[in-house]
Amino acid sequence: MTNGLSGPRKQFLDVLRVLATCAVVLMHVLTGATDVTDASIVPEYRSLLLSVMDLVTWCVPIFLLISGYLFLNPERTLTYPVMIKKYCRRIALAILLFGVPYAASELVVAERTFRIRMIPEALKMTLTGHTWSHMWYLYLILFLYLITPLLKKVLRVLPVWGVAAVMAVIFLGSSVAPFLNKVLDVNSIPVLPDGGVYFLYYLCGYFFAVREVCVDKGRNVWLTAAVAVLALGMILSRTLAGFSIQMAYNYPFTVLLAVLLFAAGWNGSIQKHRIPWQEAGALSFAVYLVHPVYVNLLYKFVKITPFTVLEQCGVQSVAAGQAVLILLLTVFCLVVLALATATAWVLRKIPVLRKYVL
Repeated sequence: MTNGLSGPRKQFLDVLRVLATCAVVLMHVLTGATDVTDASIVPEYRSLLLSVMDLVTWCVPIFLLISGYLFLNPERTLTYPVMIKKYCRRIALAILLFGVPYAASELVVAERTFRIRMIPEALKMTLTGHTWSHMWYLYLILFLYLITPLLKKVLRVLPVWGVAAVMAVIFLGSSVAPFLNKVLDVNSIPVLPDGGVYFLYYLCGYFFAVREVCVDKGRNVWLTAAVAVLALGMILSRTLAGFSIQMAYNYPFTVLLAVLLFAAGWNGSIQKHRIPWQEAGALSFAVYLVHPVYVNLLYKFVKITPFTVLEQCGVQSVAAGQAVLILLLTVFCLVVLALATATAWVLRKIPVLRKYVL
């Protein structure tokens, strides 16, 4: 989501940023709709909704992979003064400038009025992480930025196989073990904290940076095929086998899909000319910050969701309902994405925001 590098940019990173941003918007369009919808409407579409979620849960991991790829690159020197002044300040300002109004809006809606005392209360909520839910990622990335200079020093003395061993331990303890506990409905398998998987994604980005090579077309075909097979397998497990556990950022399917998607896009070629992907990639951070505004406006104020429209369509069969629901989710996603992109474009035209925040 963050650019990280000035000068020449790698085209595939912009492509991944844009795709991940679209996936985030779709995920929040879906989860937002289910949050405000009568639960009795949802069960017959549960497999479909879980399948869609499975296919977009890689979005945040991709952002972390990109950050690790850029910031942990051994050829790049990053000191604490640089990280704090240039990168941490940017994230901290974004948290304050967007988190405080979002927290204040919750107070206004709850009390149906605005009072001056709500401003310090909203500031307190933001500083303690109690603003709109999508802002959690900014707190996470701020923490990773703060430890990056120290982490780079450790990675300089740690052999690649040592990094791989650490990643394997985290994957087993923070991903595989919790997933097995969930599937088997037990708590006997020792686990590491779920949050360890975010560190894993960050390290995976580093791994791609130190293994920088051009990926030939033949290997890219195999990687793309692996992504397709993995995604298809998960969809079939939902629709045919009735697998009902919702994927999380730390579950093995999500980890593997995110890494494979990054690998499929990873090509090591420097893009020397401005192209639309670069323009769109530059907007991704702002789109991420503002898109929930439009989700909430549609669902909570206009009170229109994909499910309310589906009800009005009078669809008779579940199969037809699923097809219509997919279409509606797509339309809602495109509407929110268009509005958020337009807003992001306007915000980036404000020099101080463009320079210090967006």
